[in-house]
Amino acid sequence: MSSQISSNCPADENYIPREKGLIRRDRILDAATEIFCQNGFEAASLQEIMSIAGGSLATLYRLFGNKEGLFQAVIERTSGQMIEKLSVPCVEAKNPEQVLISMGMSFLDLLTSPKVGAIHRLLISESARYPQLREIFLKTAPERNMRFVADYLQSLVDKGYLQLDDCYIGAQQLMSMFKGNYHLRCVFGDEVKLTEAEKQNFVSRAVKLFLNGCAVDRKL
Repeated sequence: MSSQISSNCPADENYIPREKGLIRRDRILDAATEIFCQNGFEAASLQEIMSIAGGSLATLYRLFGNKEGLFQAVIERTSGQMIEKLSVPCVEAKNPEQVLISMGMSFLDLLTSPKVGAIHRLLISESARYPQLREIFLKTAPERNMRFVADYLQSLVDKGYLQLDDCYIGAQQLMSMFKGNYHLRCVFGDEVKLTEAEKQNFVSRAVKLFLNGCAVDRKL
């Protein structure tokens, strides 16, 4: 079967949905996330998505262009939700250790959520046939999150809190520590149940280990 994704008219870039339109857009994305994760990309039916979300295919095409555009919007929204959760600790007045712990707690919660696990399973199952989906994901979710954490680490370097010659690599290492094996278990469909105390202990240890490796002689 061809790995080319059928395309319709491109999304109308000049179309700006109003409040009701934004609600409708979110409903479509909710339904699309459910159907993509349940049926896979190829088998996902746009008609079924719209029967759940309500509305016409014309609306879907106007907003997203085609199935690939809809999938990209699903990934972009998921990535945006992750960035939003990661950014909250940076807004609050906390010391660097507490900010990183809060980031880690949010990141671990997201990575072990059933929705994110289902999206990752979808990407793994479809990436061989549709490599463009893999590229959409890699350039959207992980890259944006990694850059966000790297920028925060760079701000700590600039303030003299940390010694890091490559904050992007540092962000990769720190976020990998936050994953542990919990994310892999979630991708395999295991329901990861951790108490708040267990998550706090796991993330705090990762942050302390990271800071011990790159902190300068200054109280954090």
